[in-house]
Amino acid sequence: MNDLSEQTLRDFIAKQDWIFAKTYANRAPHEYIVRGKLNGTDDEYMAIVDYIQKKGITMYFWNHMNKYIFVDGWQYWIMCGDDGNPLILNRCDLERYKLSIEWKGI
Repeated sequence: MNDLSEQTLRDFIAKQDWIFAKTYANRAPHEYIVRGKLNGTDDEYMAIVDYIQKKGITMYFWNHMNKYIFVDGWQYWIMCGDDGNPLILNRCDLERYKLSIEWKGI
């Protein structure tokens, strides 16, 4: 999966059991999946990581720079562990996130 297609990306996204992140429910509502506990192979997951790193847009969340992609009204990004390994794939519904920011007065 070196040259990941957008359809392959969508298929991977669709087959996941996304977990709502309760910790940031009020200020940054999002969902996530954890590497090693996903529906699919680690090679598929790493192809998504590679896709985000190569085709993602660099943006900041507070002081943290990250790469983001946008697919079908969702924003996706990777979080790495302390050792730099990509452990978590996050996503947020852009409409829900926008409402959260507006609610906080940002």
